[in-house]
Amino acid sequence: MNGQTELEGIKSVRSGVLFEIITALLVGIGLIILLTSGVLTAGLSGSAVGAFSSIVGTLIGLIVLIIIGVVIGIVGLLRIRSGFNILKATGRDVGIGGTGVTLLLVGYILMVIGALLAVVFIGIPILFIGAILALIGQILLGIGFYRIGEIYNVGLVKVGGILVILSILTDLLGFIGYILIYVGLGRVVSNLPITTSAQMQTYYPPPMPMPQPGTQAVQVSQVGQGVLKGDGYAQFTLYTTTQVTIVSASIEGTNLQATYINPIILQPGNNNIMAYFGNISNLTPGTTYIINLAINAQGNMMNIKVTTVYQP
Repeated sequence: MNGQTELEGIKSVRSGVLFEIITALLVGIGLIILLTSGVLTAGLSGSAVGAFSSIVGTLIGLIVLIIIGVVIGIVGLLRIRSGFNILKATGRDVGIGGTGVTLLLVGYILMVIGALLAVVFIGIPILFIGAILALIGQILLGIGFYRIGEIYNVGLVKVGGILVILSILTDLLGFIGYILIYVGLGRVVSNLPITTSAQMQTYYPPPMPMPQPGTQAVQVSQVGQGVLKGDGYAQFTLYTTTQVTIVSASIEGTNLQATYINPIILQPGNNNIMAYFGNISNLTPGTTYIINLAINAQGNMMNIKVTTVYQP
């Protein structure tokens, strides 16, 4: 992995989504000011000069508000793209979201250029191309959000992603979608372990001396039955007679490998262990799954099988 973790990626996406919510609010407030304050002031003004001055003042305030909103929106999109890129680097299949943001930004730039050149015939096709790119980008961005919700099994993020796609019909759906995504990503942040990249790498301890003849054999066994939750976390208890180290964990019959195990080093006695396998939505609820653990016990490698029941 790189020096950046899944948690950092999710936090970056979430902060970008918050910026988009703020942008929508600022633009909405600006429109309300335009439709109410300016018109109302103009209607109540006793002179044409007063009405004109009020309208100009309102328009200047509106332009400033919209510019601030646009800047915040661009920063938000860049943070969202950065988050998608971090998640992609950790092996998550969400690169389509970053592509969507790039197309959105390019589309917006072309639309601005096209609008400025609208008086010339060439500006119209540029505006049209920009609108098409922005439309495609919005759809890809929504798909990216949906995949995040799918990976971390968070329904709010999936619904929010769908609403972001449908925002091509009305901006209100996109605003609601971003709120749902922000709340849903908060749940992902609270569930993801706080780790560094070093903690998430496979741990290989220094070789330990081989047990001498007559030394009691190392015993590692499961206590009770484990549980595999819908959020990708497995919880189980192991008993060991001496200190051992978990090297890796995988679910038998699947390609699922644990990206996080805590604790890695087990002490003598009972140890409550948590392992994270990512998106396990393809597993069958109520089914018993075997987790294969590779364990280093005093320099000897052991394979321990742990039974868990999938309870989403």
